[in-house]
Amino acid sequence: MSRYASGAPKASPSPRAHARRRCRPAALAAGAALVLAAAAAASAPGCTLFRHSRLKALPAATLVKSYAEDAGLYRDLDAGLARAVALLADHPGLFAPDADRVLKPDEEPAVLDAWVAFVDSAFALDLVRGFYEDYWRFDRKGAEAELHVRCFLLTFAAELSLYEHTAAVIDLLEENDNVETFLDLARPDRHLPADSVAALKEELAGLSDLTRVVAGRAYLRDLLAKHDARRLAEAGGYAWLLPEIERHLHTIEARRADGLATVSIAADFAPIRRAAKHLTFPVQAEVAEWMGDTRVKRVGRYLVNAAQLDGLRAAAAPGDVMLARKNWYLSNVGLPGFWPHALMYVGDAGQLATAFDADAATAAWVEAKAGRPMKFTDYLAATYPAAWTARAAAGEGHEALLVIEAVSEGVLQNNLEHAGGDYIAVLRPRLPARVRAEAIDRAFSYLGRPYDFDFDFATDTTLVCTELVWRAYRAHDDVPGLTFTPIPVAGRLTLPANEIARKYAAEHGRPDAQLDLVLYLEGREDHVDAVVADEAAFLATPDRSKWDFDQP
Repeated sequence: MSRYASGAPKASPSPRAHARRRCRPAALAAGAALVLAAAAAASAPGCTLFRHSRLKALPAATLVKSYAEDAGLYRDLDAGLARAVALLADHPGLFAPDADRVLKPDEEPAVLDAWVAFVDSAFALDLVRGFYEDYWRFDRKGAEAELHVRCFLLTFAAELSLYEHTAAVIDLLEENDNVETFLDLARPDRHLPADSVAALKEELAGLSDLTRVVAGRAYLRDLLAKHDARRLAEAGGYAWLLPEIERHLHTIEARRADGLATVSIAADFAPIRRAAKHLTFPVQAEVAEWMGDTRVKRVGRYLVNAAQLDGLRAAAAPGDVMLARKNWYLSNVGLPGFWPHALMYVGDAGQLATAFDADAATAAWVEAKAGRPMKFTDYLAATYPAAWTARAAAGEGHEALLVIEAVSEGVLQNNLEHAGGDYIAVLRPRLPARVRAEAIDRAFSYLGRPYDFDFDFATDTTLVCTELVWRAYRAHDDVPGLTFTPIPVAGRLTLPANEIARKYAAEHGRPDAQLDLVLYLEGREDHVDAVVADEAAFLATPDRSKWDFDQP
């Protein structure tokens, strides 16, 4: 299900080129992503989240590039928050003055979907805001004045959007306590803890948040009057944020006039930094599903080493299902569960020949497909010549193309170094060779298809990672397969990779279990390495924390 990175880790913190496909926020820029890495350090006693500014450390050109994508992302997320509020409000009679009725059965999933969408959008926008709030580290005079103004405007616009829309949600929920009670229940299937409404109020709509609104308004006036902020914004191409800010302020002032009147601020308009705390809800639907795969820590290496990948290659067989996890990718935040990625091990030509060329049932199937007798490997070479040529051109060793996976660039062949990461599990289907051969054939047939940024399992014109595995191994006619049941996520049926591990755990020890564990390589952040772990360790993974800084 993950938009997993297909290439080597990037050293640059600049955003991915695919960050905004289909006019949706497919990825947060690296600036926002760095907040997650900082959270790991923040868990240490006495450590402050923004003690060292990653914003100030960026080269100016990289900052400007990241800023352009994050500013556009602000627009998308602001609109997403507004849509979520509208969806919540679109239930006649539920939020009427003094309404006290409980939700109807058909209202519950719609209201919950709107709430999860709101939380996800708010979480993502808070990451953007949290990174650029270090604007104050740029001197507002001289050479850094433009960067100071640039980063302040985006910080303040995001702050205002969060406050405005959160205030709207709170006002709505106060019309019906039953709805708030319903939303405050723990939702393990949505990765929402209990009291999520209360937490949102505390994080984004308290008195300190209103104080920052007033302080920011005063500081903006100061920048406009004394530091030529409008001219700098126009020259930099981000003056459009000024009317955005005015629009938010107008709405907030209309909604919170009494509260604004009671807030006092320091006369020197010193920049007021937000407390270093962020929404703590694990996020899943809407925007979270499109968070990108920018790596934010331990750039340049994974915990699983080259020797372990060689061992994996020796142990794996064509048709094996692999689960993989790379820590410190922002995409992990938006996906439910510990495992974010699934793929298929195909192996090299020798492994394919050993597994299938001498198998009688496979030979009969190939003859029926091709219209003449031929080996399975010859069938693949003839049916998919471009893919087969690419495998030969890639060579052997660590560059060998051994897996097929769906990543943000589409369905492609990849090597183990790029497809693996920090945790890898190899699962073997309990299916005949002929069935595994057909699954590999299907996987080859999907090569080149685009990635499905809508996470929609209804069609195979575009695919996500788990859909590739699911479709390759679907039972049909009298041919057995693997049964993984897609689950509803944000109104669509989809299959999180973590559900494959959960299915394995649920069937463990049963005679009808679909998969056997071949190998589990478990990363160890504290040792900066990985080890071969036992089955008990793998069985625990579906319920492990998905947060990178919480990995042992």
